[in-house]
Amino acid sequence: MIAPILTLAYIYALRLVFFLLFVKSKIHLDKLWQSMLLYIHMSTINISLPSDQVNLIDGFVKKFGFANRSEFIRSIIRVLIRKPELVETASTYPFLAPKTKSIKTIISGFKKNKKYSQAFLKDLEEGLKTSDYFQS
Repeated sequence: MIAPILTLAYIYALRLVFFLLFVKSKIHLDKLWQSMLLYIHMSTINISLPSDQVNLIDGFVKKFGFANRSEFIRSIIRVLIRKPELVETASTYPFLAPKTKSIKTIISGFKKNKKYSQAFLKDLEEGLKTSDYFQS
């Protein structure tokens, strides 16, 4: 019970300090206050990304004027909240359907590669034949 009261007192003290510090610089205090409240209730997560994806994110941050990577990621999450169908697209992205439904064309493409054993090619062909998607 005391902790929430102390937290609120701390927030109001911070607001007063920010007001006194920034009143002359004409920073919009309501926006600053809203930002402070948001950051108080945030959690931290860590993700591992390959360097090319980090570079891509850094490019977007710079190009579109985000304050930092976190602001960019939060913006992406807001887009996903408004358009949840994008999550479905992202979840199936690496597993796009092949351009052809022909089993013969697919098997010949694998054979041309010359990286796969005959046993693998035989198993692949049997698996494709059990699928409703592919055609003999």
